[in-house]
Amino acid sequence: MNTTGYNRDFIAQDQEGEIFLNHVVGVIEKQILEWNENDKVEGPKTEGYTTSVQGNMQISKISISSSLIESLQLKLQSPYTLDQYIWIELKENGVEVRDANGNYLDYVFM
Repeated sequence: MNTTGYNRDFIAQDQEGEIFLNHVVGVIEKQILEWNENDKVEGPKTEGYTTSVQGNMQISKISISSSLIESLQLKLQSPYTLDQYIWIELKENGVEVRDANGNYLDYVFM
């Protein structure tokens, strides 16, 4: 999956935390479904901003506070810092991060 860092920078700066989180989770969902269309991504739920990924009979859930969303969103190192945080949490909870077409994961893990 491909992405543009320039556009993401504007999105990260212009959107409120919850809206930005919804955008990021939507991008993560696209990547996961590219690997396996039978996997399922839910979230974020507004109570504690919980996101879950279901694949291979395993459910991985992560929660993130609104203050953490804001701090990750505003980090100047990368507009993909929130993505990176979520991917790392998902990996620690058993979600396999595979090789992917495109540059999205390259931006995330730079």
